[in-house]
Amino acid sequence: MPDSSPPRDPEDDLSPAILAARRAWTGRELPHHAGAPVDPAAARGNVEGMIGFAQVPVGVVGPVDLRGDFVGRYAVPMATTEGSMIASYQRGLRACVNGIRATIQRDGLAVWPLLTFDDAEAAQAAGRFVDAHHAELIEAAERTTAHGKVTSLTHELLGRRLMLRLEMTTGDALGINMVTRASAPLLAKIPGARQVLLHGHDVEKRATLRSWRGKWVLAETSIPRDVVTARLKTSAAALADLWASYQLAYARMGTANHAIQIANGLAAVYIATGQDAAYVAESAVGTLSLEDDGGDLYASLDLPNLHAATVGGGTGKGTANEGQSIVGARSAREFACVLAATLLAGDINLAASFLGDDFVGVHERLGRNRPPGQSD
Repeated sequence: MPDSSPPRDPEDDLSPAILAARRAWTGRELPHHAGAPVDPAAARGNVEGMIGFAQVPVGVVGPVDLRGDFVGRYAVPMATTEGSMIASYQRGLRACVNGIRATIQRDGLAVWPLLTFDDAEAAQAAGRFVDAHHAELIEAAERTTAHGKVTSLTHELLGRRLMLRLEMTTGDALGINMVTRASAPLLAKIPGARQVLLHGHDVEKRATLRSWRGKWVLAETSIPRDVVTARLKTSAAALADLWASYQLAYARMGTANHAIQIANGLAAVYIATGQDAAYVAESAVGTLSLEDDGGDLYASLDLPNLHAATVGGGTGKGTANEGQSIVGARSAREFACVLAATLLAGDINLAASFLGDDFVGVHERLGRNRPPGQSD
C-alpha cells in the first residue's frame, strides 16, 4: 500500500490517464472498474428479473493508517454520486497523522425468534424448558453450519409470547441466513407453541439502541494541535464546543445516530465492496466524540452494530470483488476495523468544515453537475 494519497490531476481529474494512475495506485488489477463488462451469470443467486448492472462512480481514498487489532495501510473504494464526499474522507485521513486505532469489542450476529403460546403460564413453562435443555438446543443449532458457533441463547417473556435471542459467530460472512437457518431446528424442539416466527422481535435492517448485534468496533485517534490548525483550519477547543452543541441537538431529535456522515461512508463502501446496502440502517448507529486534549484533538467513534463481510452475498463478484481486493482485508473483522477508521476520519473532517467556509464552498466546487466554467 503506498504511503501517499491517491494521485490527482488539477487540470482534468477525470481523464483516462489519471483514472488509470489511481487504479495503479491501488496495486490491484481492476478490469471491471476500467470498463470490462461483468458476465450476467455472475449475478445468479443475487437478483431476480435482471436487466443489467447499475453503474455508480467509484473513487478511492487512503492510505488508512490502521493500528489496534490490525496494523497496516489500506486503500478504501467508495461508490457515490455525492460530489465532495470522497474528498472529505481523504482530507480527514490526511489529518490522522498518528494513525487510527480500531478494536473489536464484540462480534456476533443475533436473531430474535418469537413463539406464541395459549397463555403466559405456558410461555413461562417454555422458558423453563429452554433453560433445562440449553446445551441440547445449542447443539441442534450448531449442527446446521460448519462456520458458526453459538455464543448466547437467552429468552424473555412478552405476554404469552416467548422471545428468544440466539447469537452466533459467523466467520467472514455477514451471516443472517446462517443464524436464521440455525434457529429452525432449535425452535422445533420447544414444545407447545401455537405460532413460531423466525423473525419475531425483528431488528433486521432497522436502527436500534437496545438489541445490538454485528461487530462492535471502537475507532480512535489523536491529532496534534499543529495539524488541527494547518490541515483542519480550526482548533480542538472549537471542535469540542461544536460537538457539545450537536449532542444537545441530537438528544432533542431522539436519533440513534450520534455521528455526522457515517451513513455516507457506510453506503459508499458497502456498494463498492458488495455488502447488502440496506444494513446501513443498522450500522449507522454510533457515537462520535470530539474532545480538546490540551490543544490536541482526541476523536473516537463507537459503532455497536457494524455489519461487514468479506465472503458471501455479492462480495465476490464483478466490481465488488475488485473492491474487496483494493481493501485487501483478510477477514471480516479486519475489514470492519478499516471501515470504522475510515468513517472516523470522514466525521472529523466534516465537523471541521462546519466551522469555516469550507462546507458550502467545497460543495460548490466539487458537488455540482454543471459543466466547467458554467455559472448559475
